[in-house]
Amino acid sequence: MGQDARATDDDAESVGETGTDPPAATAERADDGATAEPAELRLGGVVHELRAPGADGEERATVAGYDPAVVLDAALGWARDRDYAGYDPYDGLNSPILSAIARRPIARLVAIHGVQASPVNLRPALGVPRERNPKGIGLFATAYLNRYELTGDRASLAEAERLLDWLAEHTSEAFDRPSWGYNFDWQNSTKFFLPAGHPCGVVTVFCARAFLRHHRLTGSERSLSIARGAASFLLEDLETVRVGEYDALSYTPYDSYVAVNANALAGDHLLAVADAVGDDALRDRGERLVEFVIDEQTEEGGWHYSVPASDSHLGYDNFHTGFVLESLSRYAEGRSPDHPARRAYERGMAFHREHHFEPDGAPKFEHDRSHPYDAHAAAQALITFTRRDDPADREVTRRVLGWSLEHLYDPDGYFYRRIGRALTDRTPYIRWSQAWMCLALSEYLLRTAEDRP
Repeated sequence: MGQDARATDDDAESVGETGTDPPAATAERADDGATAEPAELRLGGVVHELRAPGADGEERATVAGYDPAVVLDAALGWARDRDYAGYDPYDGLNSPILSAIARRPIARLVAIHGVQASPVNLRPALGVPRERNPKGIGLFATAYLNRYELTGDRASLAEAERLLDWLAEHTSEAFDRPSWGYNFDWQNSTKFFLPAGHPCGVVTVFCARAFLRHHRLTGSERSLSIARGAASFLLEDLETVRVGEYDALSYTPYDSYVAVNANALAGDHLLAVADAVGDDALRDRGERLVEFVIDEQTEEGGWHYSVPASDSHLGYDNFHTGFVLESLSRYAEGRSPDHPARRAYERGMAFHREHHFEPDGAPKFEHDRSHPYDAHAAAQALITFTRRDDPADREVTRRVLGWSLEHLYDPDGYFYRRIGRALTDRTPYIRWSQAWMCLALSEYLLRTAEDRP
């Protein structure tokens, strides 16, 4: 899977304008050059052939000179060769040096953001280990499941199940119900501190989604049980925070911080599980969370990160808006044009299209701030805008995909994190950029399969 996925210039069908070249200054290139054969997947010592979409020799369209299906295989292979372990932008407190001296909130923030914002990757010098991140594992598992649905490739299913087994064995020990957190200590401003291994709603949802996806594809009762248990965690172990007429959910079990996107994700998961098991009470609770999110939409059509908005330095940022819209899309689907959920979704999509992307497809960081152009935002955009067959959405997808492959993809098989005004951060981050772009490419390929020759 490590082969160069770029097509020849003669074969390329470039999508979108490429814009200006990334700045020459870089934070770091990959320093762990493991490679793998491009068409093999090793499971338990057995070599399985990976069948890429179109692997029988038919022509496939390219984007910015790349075949997205081959890029997906290369990116999954790059991660698999490293056992899905790596650095994270926010793992600075995994340093034994920094964790020993950063004991207070301000010190933790300085340590975390000093490492993540450094123009040079300080982690090797600080002793930060490469580790698996539960959220990243959930994203990779879902990408493999999408690939299995697209191709029927049993090796992809087997790899997804291997990752799901790991998640099932690595739920948070802090709670009885299935839940997951990050693999590093995380200080969020001065609002809360989340120790490594302790769960939060967002990480739990993305892991639980992978199990629910597996159940839908295979009928696995075990996976359904875990997804349902995670829904119970959201309702029973997160704090309930009264906001107006709604009962919102806290970000973690240890605070009363209300993030709009976290409530959208939780509501979406509750509704998905309710549909799978026929639980009306769960459905009612999920609907109320979605209604809370709809009620928080601003006149401009977007959503502030938190309630109240002053609790976060973020405003209308890009990828969290995508989280909200992706979650809302499932509830709005099939509704009449005058239904509140449908109106909110359409207004939100229009706001997202118009304010969060440059003309060439580069994902702006916030509605009023361009840089940094981030892989996480690009990936979520591909997921958000491929959910329906809409010409305006397809145009955004076309531009974002072309820009991402042109500016963020390294032919060695990994994705850069971001492009700033002066620096390009080329450090490979296993969750933030690699897992998200793998999921995004798998969603893109799955949802556009009928459009390709």
